[in-house]
Amino acid sequence: MAEGDSGTPAGEPPARNSSGDSRSRRPSIWERMRRGMADHNATAPSGPMGIPDAPKSSSDDPDAIGDDAAGGDDGPTTELVLERIHHYRDTIRSYQVLIEGQRVGLIRDSKSESFVLRPGSYTLRLQLLWIFSPKIVVELPAGGQTRMVCGPNGGILHAWRLFFAPTTAIFLRFAEEA
Repeated sequence: MAEGDSGTPAGEPPARNSSGDSRSRRPSIWERMRRGMADHNATAPSGPMGIPDAPKSSSDDPDAIGDDAAGGDDGPTTELVLERIHHYRDTIRSYQVLIEGQRVGLIRDSKSESFVLRPGSYTLRLQLLWIFSPKIVVELPAGGQTRMVCGPNGGILHAWRLFFAPTTAIFLRFAEEA
């Protein structure tokens, strides 16, 4: 594409600014935003909610050799079951479940969610907007099931926690065995 004397592609009139001369025109804010979003979308991770895609494992490779390629198990697992009580506070909002600081799921009011993990020690925490539960270190045994209960810590009389003690506004504890 040949360029004219003013630096614009051939066949296009030179850009003019508000005073009418043909100096180069600065892109509008909308053009800059559109270009910026295109650049952002090109470099953003493709996973949901900005979470990068999981790395490809050797079991995804059909030419891999070994038990993993044959569909063997990946070792012992354990189950973490999280139950949320029904409470009038936070009923329409879901808590984010954070294991080792990574968001692994959501739990809604009066629901139960289970997470299959490898045995070991994990740090568990719940989050809703700017409020958190205290961090709990959970030791998960192989082949077992660990049950925990969560919910809002207090009602309207304890609303001060939302602003003055946001890390205590949600409770998280081990379920009592009956």
